[in-house]
Amino acid sequence: MSAQNAINEAIEDVISMMNETNVFAPVRRGALTTGNSLTCEIGPSMPGTHFLNKDIVVPVDLTINGKHNNLQTVTNAMNSIHYNLTRRRVYPAGVGWEIVDITDATLPQVIGREDNGEWLLASSLTVNVHIM
Repeated sequence: MSAQNAINEAIEDVISMMNETNVFAPVRRGALTTGNSLTCEIGPSMPGTHFLNKDIVVPVDLTINGKHNNLQTVTNAMNSIHYNLTRRRVYPAGVGWEIVDITDATLPQVIGREDNGEWLLASSLTVNVHIM
């Protein structure tokens, strides 16, 4: 399996974990939609750490965006995602890869408000993927 395929599989599993938090809308990849929504996509990431056995740990930055007409609802949802994913003790794994840790990169913060009154928030998580 290629490193890129391993990373994409890991991201899909992270999104599944986000959706287990039962927030107001399903988390999807890509851009925010019209109306209340949550999205997640790869952001700028740092280079991985290489080991002598050729394994690598790749820190993948995931940007989470949220939009909702109620600031408290979107804030609670994004805080819940961060809290639940960073406190887990067991993470998913696949053939040739495993998630070893998820940490806060930036906590949820208001980045704007649309003309229709919907609040826009952004945050990011760092997902450390061990590729064997």
